[in-house]
Amino acid sequence: MAEDSSGTKTPTPGFVLPGLRCGVEMALVGTIVLLVGLPAEEPIRLGIVFLAALLAMTVVLFWAVGRHVRRWIRYAQGKPTRNTPFD
Repeated sequence: MAEDSSGTKTPTPGFVLPGLRCGVEMALVGTIVLLVGLPAEEPIRLGIVFLAALLAMTVVLFWAVGRHVRRWIRYAQGKPTRNTPFD
């Protein structure tokens, strides 16, 4: 396990709370994009709205994965990993 200079163990980064946070953020972003764009009645515009929602949700997913990877790197280096319960 990773240990810092004082001998106390750093807590491992969790998966449940960051996963829940990522899921909620993805749902919110997708919902906002869809609510703004769904009044479109033309199939092309409707397709663009769905693609924009999918793209926005993918960006949020990779942003959250990047944050979690950085936490695991800090854990492997023996540095503190928790700032808030959802970080």
